[in-house]
Amino acid sequence: MVNMSMVAMFALLPAAAADSNAVPVVEDHGYRAEDLDRDMVHVPGGEFQYGMTRQERLRAAKDASVHPDQLRDHPDRNTLKLKDFWIDRCPVTRGQFARFLKATGHEIVLNGWVVGWRELAESWPPDRRGGEALPMIGVNADDAEAYARWAGKRLPTEAEWELAARGTDGRLYPWGNAPSAEACYEGRGNIPFSASFPVGSWPKGASPCGALDMVGLVCQYVRTIEGAQTHILAGSSVFHTQPYSRMVTARFGWVPGMRNYVSGFRCASDAPPAGGAAVAAYRPGPRVLPRTLAIRRDLYLRKPITLHGTETCTLEIRVPWFPESLWLLDVPETPFGPFLGANRWPAAGTAVQWDITPDGQRAAYVRENGEQRFAFEARVEGNRVRFRFDTRNIPLSQEILQHCCLKTISPFFSNQERMVQGVLVEGGKMLRVADMPVGFRPNAAGPLRLDARQPFYWAVDSAAPVANHAVLRSYDGTAFVARVGPASCRAWGNSSIPCTHLVNHKPSDVKQGQVIFFIGLASQLAKELDAAMK
Repeated sequence: MVNMSMVAMFALLPAAAADSNAVPVVEDHGYRAEDLDRDMVHVPGGEFQYGMTRQERLRAAKDASVHPDQLRDHPDRNTLKLKDFWIDRCPVTRGQFARFLKATGHEIVLNGWVVGWRELAESWPPDRRGGEALPMIGVNADDAEAYARWAGKRLPTEAEWELAARGTDGRLYPWGNAPSAEACYEGRGNIPFSASFPVGSWPKGASPCGALDMVGLVCQYVRTIEGAQTHILAGSSVFHTQPYSRMVTARFGWVPGMRNYVSGFRCASDAPPAGGAAVAAYRPGPRVLPRTLAIRRDLYLRKPITLHGTETCTLEIRVPWFPESLWLLDVPETPFGPFLGANRWPAAGTAVQWDITPDGQRAAYVRENGEQRFAFEARVEGNRVRFRFDTRNIPLSQEILQHCCLKTISPFFSNQERMVQGVLVEGGKMLRVADMPVGFRPNAAGPLRLDARQPFYWAVDSAAPVANHAVLRSYDGTAFVARVGPASCRAWGNSSIPCTHLVNHKPSDVKQGQVIFFIGLASQLAKELDAAMK
């Protein structure tokens, strides 16, 4: 049953603020991090319906106009039986996590996957004043497990998490069987990466046991009950846009050792916390909706794209007509020969030495080790960035193109539900990844096959025509980012921080490419793509 005292307390809060352009500010309403560690709810055990039926999956896909495979990571229906347990009423907050870091000295190891979004999300350090009650983000599974141990708890299994989220009546959402704009934030994109809400801001979204923010605020690490992965992200965040992502069966994958801007957690326990569970005095202030960002069409081709180096072999690309956005070109992403790739943060004294022109229009670096050499160069040409690289005495150099990763961190293009990724076909028609079966088909050409419980990958279906590009289309359909490669390639990537890889469809030693940042009609972009790389 819902804890009615908690719901009544939240019902006294003011309605959503009218100023939709305000930055979320957490006011002090009795917030104490240590109190929230004791604020847990009891989840009665017993049999319950886990996952979703095939009919529910097909209906949800039809309602969203996507291929049913887009819901393949929602677990299949099964009847499970669990013992009683306790679960945190709310996701772990930044103030709680900052307290843990101070007490333990737990180290957050940097790598290339934190470049860009951490600054845009304004999430670090977690003890930033005014953000204490926001959900902690950017943790990996090890961080979450370490916190749970320190707090005398553990992470819930995905079955326990789902029971806490839906109860025993088989509901699709924590609050019932239909979407509700009053129960959680229903985003449509175009919001800054700093967008969030203090925990407990959506009391009407309470689950049957009284747990809050199970969906729609931050994804939460849980221990898997099937598959090779040890952990998976359950629930959804403010950045997810589809109703089926807010269902209690939603799962989103990520490499458990890496971090992104939607990864958070809450803890569970087989018994109430030491000293007994207690409802925290904290309550959030007035709810403030995220501000909406707009593409700056007035700056298109008037203010130049600029290039910026980092400590790694990651090139930052800033495009002024897409505000609060950043593109990261990893060249390459993985180690090649004796050189670290962008996914590995360089050791002291081994940072990449970039040569950037004062106007930011050209960037280059060279790495040498004896007879082995890797050289990279990029230049801005209007609405595009061309790049090339040369290798000497490095194994697998013919395959290096597929290890060049373009990460997109943009309110206009970043989408974890594969709604904006795809290719252009038939003179400009967009074929979305969301319209296709997930992953490469068996025996299809490509660098990997996507197995079950690897939901962070996407791939252009092998039945689609071979193209020379992969495209991201903005939420409003007026702008595109095209990753262009050889005349014959396949596209794949991941959805958590939308990245794009191109793989030569046939053996090739092409070591160049380009990225086009385009505002206009898809048919106009198609003409540019036809001419590109010729």
